[in-house]
Amino acid sequence: MNKKVQFVVWAIIAIVAIVLIGVFAYNTISRISKEVNHPEAVFEIENYGTIKMELYPEYAPNTVANFIKLIESGYYNNKVIYGKDAICLYVGRNSEGEIDKPKRSLISQDIEKDSENDYEYSIKGEFVANNFEKNTLRHEKGIISIIRDDYSQYMSNLSEESYNSGNSQIGIMMSDDARSLNGAYAGFARITEGMEILEKIYNEAEMKPAEQNEDGTETSQDDIEQFANYPVIKSASVDTHGENFGMPEIQKAFDYQSYMYDMMSAYNNQ
Repeated sequence: MNKKVQFVVWAIIAIVAIVLIGVFAYNTISRISKEVNHPEAVFEIENYGTIKMELYPEYAPNTVANFIKLIESGYYNNKVIYGKDAICLYVGRNSEGEIDKPKRSLISQDIEKDSENDYEYSIKGEFVANNFEKNTLRHEKGIISIIRDDYSQYMSNLSEESYNSGNSQIGIMMSDDARSLNGAYAGFARITEGMEILEKIYNEAEMKPAEQNEDGTETSQDDIEQFANYPVIKSASVDTHGENFGMPEIQKAFDYQSYMYDMMSAYNNQ
């Protein structure tokens, strides 16, 4: 092979190498930029201040899409931080401390409000126990997770309904000792600013006296202690940095009471 041919061959090799390095660098920079450019949400807590959170669609894409739609619809405005347990603050009930499940019309303009198609909805649980393997986000202090029901404590065959019962209420981890939630609940965000505000609420807010049963014992609802005066989310906003995360995939919310009524009716009609 003469020198001219050798030069051409090495030139081609050099060009290919430069192109490959360029593609690799571009993909790496794009990936890093995308990871850094997470959507960000802001809650203004009346009489307390501002908390900010970073959302992680790479772990729980449908959960993040739903959370964004609910914020944009105004759903979280005037919702409250209603209680706590040993590891978590609970957020998202109405001003009376009652569960207020969102309906389809809240996130979709194609659904007429209060029509027969405007039903309460839930989303699929994005966590390992529900065969969603990509969510490896660990529940540690500052992580935000979707609250869901646990119907399986009443009937063992309702695991699927339990896993897919989350929608709008969220829990904010106030302890690193929440390993039992890993793989069983959908963590999807992290507090980035205002953790000291949440700690103040968690540690100093006055608690509602526990209700007493007739025998003098205390009544407990899911071991959640409720605040005497609920801290109010005066406004909620989200910055998606121009990215459209689309409509979340939803399903009709499971109605446990109706389910039990139908079961009893079928049993009595046998």
